[in-house]
Amino acid sequence: MDKALDVVLVSNRGPVSFVEVQGSFQTQRGAGGLAGALDWAARELGDRAEWIAAATSDADKSALEQGATKDLPKELGYPVHLIDIDPGTYGEYYDMVSNRMLWFANHCLWNELGIDSFGQRELSAFEKSYDPVNRKFAEVAAERIGEDALVLFQDYHLATAPRHLRAARPNQTILHFTHSSFCGPHGLGRLPRPIPRRIIEGMLGADLVGFHVAPWVEGFMQCCEEIGAEVDRSVGVVKFEGRRSWVRAYPIPVDADELRATAASNDARIWSQRFVEETSGPLLVRADRTEPSKNIVRGFQAYGMVLDRRPDLAGRARFVACLYPSRQSMEEYQTYSAEVREAAAQVNSRHHGAIDLFMENDFPRTMGALMVYDVLLVNSIMDGMNLVSKEGAAVNETAGVLVLSRSAGSFSELGEDSVAIDDPLSIESTAAALEEALDMPMGQRFDRAARLKDTVGASKPQEWINTQLEDLAAIRNHGEPSTAPSVRD
Repeated sequence: MDKALDVVLVSNRGPVSFVEVQGSFQTQRGAGGLAGALDWAARELGDRAEWIAAATSDADKSALEQGATKDLPKELGYPVHLIDIDPGTYGEYYDMVSNRMLWFANHCLWNELGIDSFGQRELSAFEKSYDPVNRKFAEVAAERIGEDALVLFQDYHLATAPRHLRAARPNQTILHFTHSSFCGPHGLGRLPRPIPRRIIEGMLGADLVGFHVAPWVEGFMQCCEEIGAEVDRSVGVVKFEGRRSWVRAYPIPVDADELRATAASNDARIWSQRFVEETSGPLLVRADRTEPSKNIVRGFQAYGMVLDRRPDLAGRARFVACLYPSRQSMEEYQTYSAEVREAAAQVNSRHHGAIDLFMENDFPRTMGALMVYDVLLVNSIMDGMNLVSKEGAAVNETAGVLVLSRSAGSFSELGEDSVAIDDPLSIESTAAALEEALDMPMGQRFDRAARLKDTVGASKPQEWINTQLEDLAAIRNHGEPSTAPSVRD
């Protein structure tokens, strides 16, 4: 990519958050593959890049007021601009619309959560908070960039921002990337009118619309057809209101080398040794946010079903679940956390100590468990990618077997060397996959594990973001992206 171009990254959360300690401010790195991948690009570009994000905590707001953000270029190598949003407005934008409406829509979780419909309160939150916050992000971007800049909006929190920036800057080169799944009209269509249309129109303000894998591209294409846009799947283009948007899949990788270095830390090794010493039979592991789309409850129930019918495993097998809290301000997540605890307790009441449930974020502990699993369970109802499936394959040292839902985005890359869960909503289907993994001969385990390790080590986050930047630069120069259009299998 032409390094002379400015690159502006725009996301709800920034690359760091602030913590106030005895009157001064310290920073904590952002969690997850997204922050790491985008941070790499920003560091490479240095003062040719800027990251725009919301001040999401009181400490962030205080740091902004006291000028602590001015020190970030020294720490990060590039500037970060934080936007201070009224707490009431931010709560509606983030919790009610982004995480309760759009997240559930993108994962088709309506039936799972028993949500039948939304009303005027939710529509008002979209009109008075979500869309105005998106407009604010676009206005700040327009104020801070030149027309040659490449602007990369990230995720469903900022779905309408591209259209607002397009109105202000008709010639700006814009990307919108969705990091969740995108299940299509069946999910988005359950939202009150006109929200589904506004979301798609907003995303089509971008020149390039990105997703992780082909099924999510297809879900978006179907939504585009629903609003009357012209869709050409053969070249991956949507035409709407006289404009053209390219639509592509960019599967996000993990940094396998960095993960293995983390796994080699003393803290992770202590945990891995502990798990091995305390387990007399096969060790099953999962590592997730406590999130309904991760399907944790059915995973525990399937494991309990296996133990009920396999006396050779009962009393020997152990399931270590490394979970961490998510969105606990939302009622659905509080309820789901309680359901997770109850599901584990039900299995443990029949098979004492069968599930070791951790519900606090401890990355070394998670790495320690991933290093030594015999079976890693990923039974998501729907997942944009699922980096845990890749992280496990990267760091595991025991030829562990990956049990993977077909509805996880990573299945397109890892499915061939995994044990597939055909229907993640079926406890029996999940139990059968677990049994197949537990009974797999060691030779087959070694072969599959080696191929998985090769697959996840074949690319790096740097390549993922660079490909998007190169495609954007080509579009800016009136060309087309070099990345081929996505075709769903």
